[in-house]
Amino acid sequence: MSVYSEAADRVPGLAEYLDGPFDVEASNMLDTGWLRARVEDTGARWGCSDARVNGTLWWYSASSTLSFLAVATAMVTGEAADPALDGARCFLRPNGYLGGILSESTIAVPELPAALDQVFAGVIEALSEASGARVRALWAIASDSIANRCLDVGAALGDRLRGSSFAEELVADMTSPLPAPRFVDVGGRRFTRRCSCCLLYVTEGADKCTSCPRRTPSERLHGLEVAARY
Repeated sequence: MSVYSEAADRVPGLAEYLDGPFDVEASNMLDTGWLRARVEDTGARWGCSDARVNGTLWWYSASSTLSFLAVATAMVTGEAADPALDGARCFLRPNGYLGGILSESTIAVPELPAALDQVFAGVIEALSEASGARVRALWAIASDSIANRCLDVGAALGDRLRGSSFAEELVADMTSPLPAPRFVDVGGRRFTRRCSCCLLYVTEGADKCTSCPRRTPSERLHGLEVAARY
């Protein structure tokens, strides 16, 4: 059994990231021209002409996908799917977002921080050039993606605290400029206290996310209280 299938057996929702078809070379995520096409496609779907916003939206999804597969395999199996892009394959969903990435190699969990450093740094640099999004803002999104996905996997394994601890240790061992992940407990459930904004609210007909840092503290608390009931 591969680390992917073993993790998918324990983590609900992971299987859809492994459904393919893996018909795109993952190294395309380092190509500014390929990313510029993703940015333009995102803008067309959201009715937004601001490349900075569209690049941010695409990365908000892509960084979550990259984090999910690496973190889930590491936390479930004790061995991480190698997140390196060279030699890996990926696919795009009908909405243009990154659907999943598949590698034939694995790495030891202590090697994961350096591997994610390299992958995120390469994509962020290229995406910033393609869209004009600020590098620091993209790193903040990566930190929140790691935090959210670690909580998701921890919840699947019956221990969200384990998830937040894994996120803290992972980011602490990365050398890139990621903000430390932050968490808040509301209604007996742990959530990521986000430091980044996906900018979805500036597109046509969209509102701020429940945990958006641009909401007032009282708005965020109310939204998380509601979410904690489900």
